[in-house]
Amino acid sequence: MGWIVESDDWGAGASILARDTLARIVAALESSPVIVEHRFYRGSSAPERLVFDDLQDFQEYLGRTWNRGDAFLVWRYDELCRDDNALARGKLPDVRGRVPGRGAY
Repeated sequence: MGWIVESDDWGAGASILARDTLARIVAALESSPVIVEHRFYRGSSAPERLVFDDLQDFQEYLGRTWNRGDAFLVWRYDELCRDDNALARGKLPDVRGRVPGRGAY
């Protein structure tokens, strides 16, 4: 699907489907979910951001959603999303404004 605009300098380059790229993603998924940012080639839309913890789900997403030229950036969840670097932290209060001081999470 999609189109190829030759003035965008199409040629050899990094492929999300390359064996070594997929091997790195597989290795990461063995111990951590991955965060994926899908940037749509000439799509005139904001990137889509998803979290995968299963290789099959990731491969199914690639198979049904991508267009030639779309870009994918992948990060390990456990390296980026930690308690010590959270942007914000809080709990949803009850109707009286209280939050639990402890509990199972």
